[in-house]
Amino acid sequence: MARRVSADSLSEPCKDSNVKTLFVLSALGEILALLALYFTGRTHVLGSLRRPYAGARRLPKEPSAAMIVPLTGDTPAVRGGLNSLLRQDYPGLRYVLVTRDESDPATALVRSLIQGREDATHVLSGPALTCGQKNHGLLAGLATLEDKPEIYIFCDSSHVARPDLVRQLIAPIASGKAPMSGGYHRVVPLDGKIPTLGMLNVVMVLHCLQSIKVITQPWGGAMAVAREVFEEHGVAAVWATNIVDDFSLGPLLAKRRIRICAVPDACLETPLKNVPLALWEDWLTRQLLYLKFCTPEMWIGALPVVWLLIGPPLLAALGVLGVLTGNADGWWIGATLVYLVAFAMVGLTFRTLAPRPVRFWDWTRCFMVSPFMTVWCYLRTWTTFTMRWRGIAYKVTWGGRVVEVLKS
Repeated sequence: MARRVSADSLSEPCKDSNVKTLFVLSALGEILALLALYFTGRTHVLGSLRRPYAGARRLPKEPSAAMIVPLTGDTPAVRGGLNSLLRQDYPGLRYVLVTRDESDPATALVRSLIQGREDATHVLSGPALTCGQKNHGLLAGLATLEDKPEIYIFCDSSHVARPDLVRQLIAPIASGKAPMSGGYHRVVPLDGKIPTLGMLNVVMVLHCLQSIKVITQPWGGAMAVAREVFEEHGVAAVWATNIVDDFSLGPLLAKRRIRICAVPDACLETPLKNVPLALWEDWLTRQLLYLKFCTPEMWIGALPVVWLLIGPPLLAALGVLGVLTGNADGWWIGATLVYLVAFAMVGLTFRTLAPRPVRFWDWTRCFMVSPFMTVWCYLRTWTTFTMRWRGIAYKVTWGGRVVEVLKS
């Protein structure tokens, strides 16, 4: 006969002093880790907010450059992002805008926006067969460049860029500081709903991580690389079989010891409102799947972080349940209250990094929910080797290699 699981049996372990110690250490580890991340990334995240665009300025060296932008769909986000990219103040910049085929609504949009412009060309890439559609579009765009520029710029179309984005990305390469540079983006919340602020929270944490040089990764929404480095290290060959452009470069950069310079001012904006819960869930799961496929050692290594996110609230809930059922002492009530207050205070600390004011209650409830969504999405990655993005499904194996395009 199956053993009945009761509230008493669930809360029984909370009598053990070792469980109390585990709770205290886990809660303290979570709070200290979040504070360390905040103070490490604060200056980087606030960089471009403190230094708004102040007009075009010349660089000591201004190498030739081309921007490749793969895109799909015709939405307000794509229109706003693409318009901002087409207004860069860098001299001689060439644009290559890539869509899949004539049926993509982005095709007509691109043609209307670049009509009469000699600095921009449009390319139809066709469907991808051995890699992600974005990678296929990037490679198709590169193939059209007859006069090879000194620097390649790669950008997404759905984020709003400053007019000096390209200058910011090129500056460290032109000065010899690094052969590759990268920017990032920040979510600009247009409402106080949990999914909108949840995406803001996740992006903010990832943005803070960009400031840690030993783990800095390129972001496909805004990155630049010297052409010689791109060709010498076979980036095109990596993209030709991989699911994604940026995560796939992580192992290559580490193996070849290529430094990437994270540029605070190269930060795009992503205005969001009325984000469905399912969109937040799918987006976050997809980011974690990239981690799983491209850098599985980091995916496995994230397990302690997952525990720090879910362990303290889980133990606190069991402890309070134990008090209510007479299986634990009142210590759990006080310890849980202290933990919740401390976690909320850390959340309010991160609130100072938001690009626009967010109401106290909206922010706090979202900050409380975000760890649970993160853990749930991480657990989802253990059960799939299929990636779905922009209406296309891919079967992916270790290293991020595309085995098969399942649905196009």
